Amino acid sequence: MSERRVKYLLVGFSVASWWAARSIQEEDAEGQVLAVSEDEELYSRPLITYALGGRVPGPAYWGDVVCNPRVTVLWGRKAVALEAEERVVHLDSGERIVFDRALIATGSVPIVPSVEGKELEGVFTFTKGKDLLQVERFLARYPVEEVLILGGGFIGLKTCEAFLDRGFRVTLVELAPRLLPAMLDTTGSKYLERALRQAGVRVITENTVTSFVDRRGRLFGARLQDGEFLRADLAVLAIGVRPNIEWLSDSGLSLGRGIMVDEHQETSVQGIFAAGDVAETKHYITGERMVVAIWPEAVRQGKVAGKNMAGRKVQYPGSLPLNVVEIGNVPLASCGVVNPPDDTFEVLSRSEGDRYRKFVLLDGRLVGFVLVGDIEKAGLFVHLIRERLSLHSLKDRLLDERFGLIALPAEYRKHLIQGAEVEV
Repeated sequence: MSERRVKYLLVGFSVASWWAARSIQEEDAEGQVLAVSEDEELYSRPLITYALGGRVPGPAYWGDVVCNPRVTVLWGRKAVALEAEERVVHLDSGERIVFDRALIATGSVPIVPSVEGKELEGVFTFTKGKDLLQVERFLARYPVEEVLILGGGFIGLKTCEAFLDRGFRVTLVELAPRLLPAMLDTTGSKYLERALRQAGVRVITENTVTSFVDRRGRLFGARLQDGEFLRADLAVLAIGVRPNIEWLSDSGLSLGRGIMVDEHQETSVQGIFAAGDVAETKHYITGERMVVAIWPEAVRQGKVAGKNMAGRKVQYPGSLPLNVVEIGNVPLASCGVVNPPDDTFEVLSRSEGDRYRKFVLLDGRLVGFVLVGDIEKAGLFVHLIRERLSLHSLKDRLLDERFGLIALPAEYRKHLIQGAEVEV
């Protein structure tokens, strides 16, 4: 059994670890970093649906981190156990890695339902680069006309968008009464469902697949809970993901829905950090502990973790859910609290034709929004949430589509336009 000793260990090497490595290098110019990745290359996971849809040539990217001689990546290696107090990670190759400080960034794994026939050729999950390769090989080998997507959450919708771009007929099946219940309110879900139907998607809610049916060993269709049979040449299981923490059950780390971390992204064991889809942080607005599995938060958490690993104390302010999807040329964006739990929140909304705006405020500050049809100002509204700017005198103008940067106080506009020689 071979053994390595390193100062900094990154377990998992996607966006959170990539930014952690950069932060470590900025703070510790001589520090050696070792990363372990199940993947064979570094790639952007959000781009796999765009690659499938033909919008980008591929999801792979390389940067200065992996070309730096102080960063070594062990590709195709899987961490199978962690002894936190002993500071040892065991790999599937039998290697032991002894570290001074470590970042756990093993991401998430797809939730696979217990459905008869899920192992058939033609049934896929779609969260990683290898899934993209498997789907592309299947499409190149077999004629496909009908695509079935099980799950009306964010992954299901992004996958649906990709197959629409490729010209396939798509059926979307969701167990809940409406689509994207965590991202949209009821009205927003109705706009989304209408956009899907206009794009040619058959949407089935309050139903699910009970079995996949084969013909000569390959997927032929699916049987629904209500007994209906759906033809399908290809199916994607997209009911959600969960943090990849099963391998940590005996590690000594405190686990909840994910790895419990503090405001420094540090776990219950000093010197061991977690970031990305595997980390359980606090919601930026409510303070509720949760896992927010989105790319921008993985970037922020990775940066904070890397700084703290290298000795500089930096705090993570909390996770802010933010999602954007486009179906049939209808863009949708949501951020923060979109389904307020009680009447202490103030809700402003307006529906006009194909456009919908909803803003949620608490104590005069913006804490969430839903935009359908026109999402051009989404970035501005995200800034307003993050900066906790009081909008008492401006809230009546939020629903006006002309509302923009010029409506804000001059001092705040100067804060937003950093370094730009713009008269405000």
